Amino acid sequence: MDILWWTALAGMGFGVGIIAGMFGVGGGFLLTPLLIIFFRVPELLAVGTGLCQMIGVSVAAQIRYLKMGVGETKLGLMMTVPSLLGVGLGKSIAVFLEEMGRITIAGSPISASKFGISLCFFLLLSGIAVYMAIDLRRSGASLPTVPGLLTRIPIPPYTFLPRTQCRISIPVVVYIGLGLGVLSGLLGVGGGVILTPLLIYGVGMSVAMSAGTGVTMLLATSLWGTFTYAQSDRVSLPIALILLAGSTFGAQIGALIAARFEGTRLRGLFVLLVALTAIAVLIDLIKALGL
Repeated sequence: MDILWWTALAGMGFGVGIIAGMFGVGGGFLLTPLLIIFFRVPELLAVGTGLCQMIGVSVAAQIRYLKMGVGETKLGLMMTVPSLLGVGLGKSIAVFLEEMGRITIAGSPISASKFGISLCFFLLLSGIAVYMAIDLRRSGASLPTVPGLLTRIPIPPYTFLPRTQCRISIPVVVYIGLGLGVLSGLLGVGGGVILTPLLIYGVGMSVAMSAGTGVTMLLATSLWGTFTYAQSDRVSLPIALILLAGSTFGAQIGALIAARFEGTRLRGLFVLLVALTAIAVLIDLIKALGL
């Protein structure tokens, strides 16, 4: 951990901050695997530290999007409570994997937490990338123009989204929040990497609108996730502060970029970033298995 290590860490935080501001995600889908792969931070420490740095990113992005007047604030708040419950469940799963110790996969011993978390990351990211890439090509690179599937699920009661001009089932919102919270607690992701495409394709929001909606829940899950991981001494404050120093500035730039670029390019870039991260996680997992 020399000066170059810390400088590279700050640079990564700045880049992740730009991505967080552009897409309304915390950047955990990049940050956690990068900490594990390139900086050799233990899995659960990377998860807890990633959640910690996302506090600053989410505060900066929230301020920016409030000033821009985009986002369905009511929807973000409704997902917050169930997401906090999910964070605790996700952390329990992560701790269980760590306590399993080493397991044997394909004849090679590997840490259960390393295998489980890496596999979850790869499946999650590759699934998102493939779905968005197929939809991008099928739709001729155009954004949805009508309310999506989530708004057509007939499970009352409903809530009306004034800026999107559609209604959505409250139980659906609750289950989405719970699921995103589990992912946050298990993988250290803010949930935006799932929520952004859900809101774009499932509700019919624009990229900027979905991003402004997602940062509300991101702030809550990052705060609660940091607290739960800090209780078991799995948060590195020095690493989190260095990442935060870079990502806070990056988030401001990213939010401005999202407001000025048309949605097609942003969606294409998002797909590329997710796909590259999935490939990096898979390569690292293959190396760990000695294959």
